[in-house]
Amino acid sequence: GLWISLLWVPVRLPGKQVTVHLRTPPQLTWEEQRKLLTVSSFLALGHLLSTVAPAYGTVAFTNVVKTAEPLFTCLFSAVLLGQTFSLPVYLTLIPVIAGVCLATANEVSFSMISLVSGLLSNVCFAMRAITAKRVMQKPVGSNLTAQNLYGVLTLQALAVLLPFALIVEGPGLIEGTAETIRNVGGVKFVKMLLCTGVSHYLYNECAFLALSSVHPVTHAVANTVKRIAVIVVSVLYFRDPLTMTGGLGSAIAIVGVLLYSIAKSKY
Repeated sequence: GLWISLLWVPVRLPGKQVTVHLRTPPQLTWEEQRKLLTVSSFLALGHLLSTVAPAYGTVAFTNVVKTAEPLFTCLFSAVLLGQTFSLPVYLTLIPVIAGVCLATANEVSFSMISLVSGLLSNVCFAMRAITAKRVMQKPVGSNLTAQNLYGVLTLQALAVLLPFALIVEGPGLIEGTAETIRNVGGVKFVKMLLCTGVSHYLYNECAFLALSSVHPVTHAVANTVKRIAVIVVSVLYFRDPLTMTGGLGSAIAIVGVLLYSIAKSKY
């Protein structure tokens, strides 16, 4: 969350009496920031639950569950926006649901906490997408580009989560951090922390920028391809166990999402 703040800080050029920004900061009133609080709350909960899910299950299993996100987006779009789709689009959701059920029922790394957390994160991210689209259609403030919008939402999400994080993990935060540093070393710990934080933020900013710049179908297809890569790499790198039935369920769910994206573009 603090990464974007550094880009907004004015920097004085050497030998000159002028300051520049690496990125022009947005200008928002308190009332306009309050309007964004709903979006940032869904963002905060979505990321929180997405972090819990792989902590109790494998990365591959979590990403299979996450392929069901279009189902929730479709549901909330109909309920909240009044946007409905043709029957072929809804039929393509059947293999998505069937594939996720098959993978979760037979996966040797199954975790109920991971499953529930992943499904709830789908709900939060679907709501975030819908509420964020409303903001993009009627921008508030000035200089609120897609990148700056995600930056503001991230800082608000940090403000929402920080008090709860300190209450829940505060007592053991210092001791846990010290133990981790003893195990991996101070330099490696800082490198891992920076690499994880910056790469995670840049990935999400790029995804947010893509959502605002391309058709949602293109974004959904790209997101599906990303999940294929994550599942394959996680299985190979972490050597996570994946049964044949789990792999078949994963493949069915992913194909279902692709069919869903194609059907939305044609009907």
